[in-house]
Amino acid sequence: MQVLIIGAGAVGQVYGRHLAAAGHDITFFVKPRYAGDFAKGMPLHRLTHFRVRSEVWRDYRIISTLEEVAAGRWDQIWLCIASDALRSPLAADVLALAGTATVVCLQPGPEDGDRISAQLTDPAQMVQGLITFISYQSPLPGRAGPQGMAYYLSALAPGLFSGEAARVQTVVQALKQGGMAARTVNDLDEAAGGSEGFLIPLVAGLELHGWKLSGFARSPVFALARAAALETLAILAAARGARVGPQRLLLSRPATRVLLFMAPKVLPLALEPYLEYHFSKVGVQTRQMLESYIAMGQRQALPVERLQELRASLR
Repeated sequence: MQVLIIGAGAVGQVYGRHLAAAGHDITFFVKPRYAGDFAKGMPLHRLTHFRVRSEVWRDYRIISTLEEVAAGRWDQIWLCIASDALRSPLAADVLALAGTATVVCLQPGPEDGDRISAQLTDPAQMVQGLITFISYQSPLPGRAGPQGMAYYLSALAPGLFSGEAARVQTVVQALKQGGMAARTVNDLDEAAGGSEGFLIPLVAGLELHGWKLSGFARSPVFALARAAALETLAILAAARGARVGPQRLLLSRPATRVLLFMAPKVLPLALEPYLEYHFSKVGVQTRQMLESYIAMGQRQALPVERLQELRASLR
């Protein structure tokens, strides 16, 4: 397949590398100022609990103009950009050139999929996915580590993809052949169980707590973030049919304390610096998602007071 990846950051590089490992031809669409650096190769470091597997990947093409996008014949287009970038005129121009390609939406915003499908000739072209790996520019600030993109895949957390059956099957099969766990689900909102709605309010609370896990579960901002997350889960259950029972259980204080205690110990990376680095970088997306949850809740006539308080607390 001819695969075009929009964005060559932490998400795009990981998906691109594993799609290439499955034998597909990968092209990255990037801004002109980045084209020269990416043409030199991408240092990738796959983290495991025992060692780091490093390589410099060069088996791809780089393009940086809409004319080059229009000249290609793409089987799949992967949108590996943040939600706020998805709203840019450039993203709309790229989608206008999608033709009949399968368009893979990875943005976590609750209304991002609707925004993308509305811009396609056929809404059935869109496959929606949930990112379940961790990736970041290494080294993290203040930490030692290899130069390049570091990432961690867990076989226990396959990527979830939904959409038209044949298109989804092609996406999932390509990832599996490239060594990445993935599976098809009938409805991503239902299968994900409101995972982003669970996570984003807690991330906002953690930002207000200075990105420190220590003492977070006992802090006033955690109480606010937890209440906002419960509001979000109720909104996603009503508006999207998400099955949020497991996420509600995880928001109990004992469960949250166990998660906050265990997560830094079981992941092969420095969790606090990663959270601060990654979610500071996509801070606009976090705020837009909170605003989307509030708007969805208001349309459903559901409580959003804690979400509004949390959003107002963020600069």
